[in-house]
Amino acid sequence: MKLNKDTIEVFLKSKTEGNPYEVGEEAKLIYGLYCETVIGTQKKLLVPNAKKSPIWKSNNPDVDINMISYLGFPVNWPDGEVFGTVCILDNKENYFNQNFNDLLLNVKYSLETDLNLLISNQELKNKNIQLNQTNNVKSKLLSLISHDLRGTIGSSKEFVKLIINKFDTLNKERLKENLEILSKSTNYSYTTLEDLLSWSKNDMLQIEVNKTPINLVEVLKKVVNFYSHSIELKKQKVTTEFYSDDIIIEADEIMLETSLRNILSNAIKYTDSEGKIYIRVYFRDGKNIIEIEDTGVGMNKDTVSNLFSYDESHKEKGTFDESSTGIGLLLIKEFLDKNGATVNIESEIGKGTKFEIRI
Repeated sequence: MKLNKDTIEVFLKSKTEGNPYEVGEEAKLIYGLYCETVIGTQKKLLVPNAKKSPIWKSNNPDVDINMISYLGFPVNWPDGEVFGTVCILDNKENYFNQNFNDLLLNVKYSLETDLNLLISNQELKNKNIQLNQTNNVKSKLLSLISHDLRGTIGSSKEFVKLIINKFDTLNKERLKENLEILSKSTNYSYTTLEDLLSWSKNDMLQIEVNKTPINLVEVLKKVVNFYSHSIELKKQKVTTEFYSDDIIIEADEIMLETSLRNILSNAIKYTDSEGKIYIRVYFRDGKNIIEIEDTGVGMNKDTVSNLFSYDESHKEKGTFDESSTGIGLLLIKEFLDKNGATVNIESEIGKGTKFEIRI
């Protein structure tokens, strides 16, 4: 028998000829049945003949179908919660000798072992689901960082080619300037790799927010410098406007910088040569508002609404045929959410895109 919220139900039955019970048959918990007593007391119950018992002879549905003798044991889940009972009944007086007791106890222990296996299997399934989820997070993070590194290293490679091709025409000052840009790019790529290694050491599967006071202006300048060679290659103009030189906020610097870097990366990627990118910070309604706006190719409403989810359409190449993995912005919203920031996107095909982050 299996205990439900308001009923007791025949869960399994023997195929003995004349067995009056049917699998799925239920009775409300109002009769004080044999099995209800076993469940309530958590003890073995023996009723040799209910018709001779002042307790069991009246108002007993089992007696009404001539099941007058009973032997039952409680069956429980591994944590002690009630599953139900295992029992044997007879239509004649029966004291159920030791053989019956031993047999029924063996069935009880077998059922409880099966229930334990069910729980263990479910726990294993849940752990596998959790492991798959955390592995997915790890894969996404690795892809996200490699997306950053691939973009800046790819641009560095092109920048080196440009220097080599124009080497004979470059004066010392111009050559030094170009090498300084390349050096900055290499340094920032190295820093990104250090971030990745730091995440790995601190268990990337459970990334926690580490909020500290940071200067938003310095972070944004660092992000722009990270892509200085890409901006130089595409001859784009980046204009910055900050309401103060020292804008101190509480945020996870790595998460915020990664988010801003990916947004700027896309602005550069999808803006034509000699296009314009604007980075502004305002203070309004108690929030710092970061705007990253470009004069690029823009997006339609469907693309904007699905921008923070993985989609094949996000793999569109940039204006210089730059490749895209489609996952660059996948975790950005989560990073911003963890830092209490909200993001709004405005975009129009052929006119550009504006990201607005409130933090």
